[in-house]
Amino acid sequence: MKFSHALLLASSLAFFACGDDDEESPAGPSTPAYDCTVNDGVKVVYPAGNETFKIGETIDVIFGTTIEDGYRIVFKMNAGDQGMDLLDESVDLDGPADGKTCHTVKVKLSADKGVEATMTGAIRVVPYNKQNKGNNSGLFVVKE
Repeated sequence: MKFSHALLLASSLAFFACGDDDEESPAGPSTPAYDCTVNDGVKVVYPAGNETFKIGETIDVIFGTTIEDGYRIVFKMNAGDQGMDLLDESVDLDGPADGKTCHTVKVKLSADKGVEATMTGAIRVVPYNKQNKGNNSGLFVVKE
């Protein structure tokens, strides 16, 4: 009888030990892995395209780069559009410009910055000193 109690106690402890590991794992969906690999210039990986955002929503712009510089983050309605700056000042990188690291910048799609509902647009990440090396995100829609 003592052996069965010991076996029951051991299995209970093993069950509770497994439960502790589950509590440490994050809740909710995991963050997707982005491929920010770029050989020369900037590569915007998010927004990837076909997303829908709301006026006033803050979104993460995710990009890779090989250029050590300050950056402009611009909302563009089409390829020929010069775009509207979404930030009042330049953005510095949050890590190395090694062509592998993903950098994240939060921007707000604000009517004050010229973004309007029912627009289709893209975000362009532009290095100040090498503007021709900038890159656009995929196209997305802005709703009210």
